[in-house]
Amino acid sequence: MIIAPTRPANRLSLKSSLAYRVSRLVAGLTLGAVVSAAGPVQADDALARTYRERTFIIAADSRCGLFNPAVQTALGAAALQTRGVLLRSGLEMAQVNATAAQARLLANRTPCDDDGLKTVASRVEHAFDRWGRAARLEFRGHDLSWRVDRFGGTAANWRLMQESRTGAAPVRFGLVGRSPGQVEPVAVVSFKGRSRPYAARLVMRDEALLARPHNLQNGHAQMPPQSVRRTIFATRQTAADRALLPEGSRQGEAWSFPADTLQRLSRLDPREPFWIEYLFLDDSIARVPFEAGDLAAAQAFLSLGTI
Repeated sequence: MIIAPTRPANRLSLKSSLAYRVSRLVAGLTLGAVVSAAGPVQADDALARTYRERTFIIAADSRCGLFNPAVQTALGAAALQTRGVLLRSGLEMAQVNATAAQARLLANRTPCDDDGLKTVASRVEHAFDRWGRAARLEFRGHDLSWRVDRFGGTAANWRLMQESRTGAAPVRFGLVGRSPGQVEPVAVVSFKGRSRPYAARLVMRDEALLARPHNLQNGHAQMPPQSVRRTIFATRQTAADRALLPEGSRQGEAWSFPADTLQRLSRLDPREPFWIEYLFLDDSIARVPFEAGDLAAAQAFLSLGTI
């Protein structure tokens, strides 16, 4: 008795299974997960599915050339934003990485001429083209947020900024410039009723000395010990322009930092803190807490340029 080969049937079964999985994944993308990219998200199964969908379409684009550079950048920013929320919700990095790996595996097995992929690519391009034309966007962290402003102007203003405080003194930190492409890292502080600091410095984890965030608990890390911190000093100090002052402040000081400061910060884990410290002649220190948060996503969005 001769048994006929079953390979063709297996290939058909595999193809059908793959098409089914793609259709399930694509369904989420076409039902609004992408359209709501800039809206509030919850750290639950739906958010994990959104991250899987975004990672899938990014991986498919890298193979098939589905999108123009602007849509690619917007998609990347949205995926980074979703990843940050997942991590801050308490998921381990290994879990988030596994979700991304599953999505990339499916994308690598999906033919570029797949009808479902073509459909979702068209809808994604439309949705993220609109998202990429937004002028202002807020990237929310645990307690603090990065706010992005892509409007151009004749005067320097905040293009990317997070707001915090030390005691009664409000502090803003981020990128200042006339346009998204001409910016410098600046911290603006408005001290009231005390002497002025003689120096300012930014304190963060030194990734060369400590590879992972320190003391992660429930999606939040702590500042590492002094021995594994990096310190970046401000390079100059001037009176702050009124447009840069915190709301309600009439005067303040602008402390400028080296040009690569934000690039260094963006390599931190989105669950990590960093500080800006002001040093006074009486040896006191005013410490201002900030969050790394979704800085990498915010910078990617800013890189789309002026509206």
